Amino acid sequence: MFDRFRTRMGERFADVWVLLSDTDRFVSRAGLLGKYESQLKLWRSNLLRFKNVGDNVKRIRKEIVNFRRERRVEGWELKLGWLDVQLKGFRSDDAMAVGFRRLVLVIGGEGEIRFIAGSGNHIELDNELNFKLSQSPLAGSVKKHYLWYRRIEGVIELAGADSELKESFEQLKVYIGENKSSLVKVLHRLS
Repeated sequence: MFDRFRTRMGERFADVWVLLSDTDRFVSRAGLLGKYESQLKLWRSNLLRFKNVGDNVKRIRKEIVNFRRERRVEGWELKLGWLDVQLKGFRSDDAMAVGFRRLVLVIGGEGEIRFIAGSGNHIELDNELNFKLSQSPLAGSVKKHYLWYRRIEGVIELAGADSELKESFEQLKVYIGENKSSLVKVLHRLS
């Protein structure tokens, strides 16, 4: 509830150009550019043309805010505007030397995502996550992924760990391609 309020307040007071830029990044990262590119160009063009006409700028801002609200209703996570998730191959234990941390990611059969991250090894993290899942299980079949992650300038980089099977990693690639918005919604809390 508080996150939703903070998001609305942020949109209300953000500069219209910042809002448009964030929306543009969201559309690109969500794979929706083909569908909304003409609208983005129109807003950009009108902002340039009417930059000193307050009422027109307010109207364009309102259109952008409404556009963003509609995408949220559709289930999109607009944090994709400032945060992305990318897969970066496989890494071994030397990943910590370049800023990676361990992550065990679980995806339930109904799309629910849970994770645990930390400095313990993947086995320890997996045991801790299993305990939490025993208290509050996921519905359907569960897929686990043993990963490394780091956050760099708006991107959460994920890399397979030695314990991640290549076929599982390929399944994760497909999942991220189809569900990036859901993944960003959950993983944005990673530091």
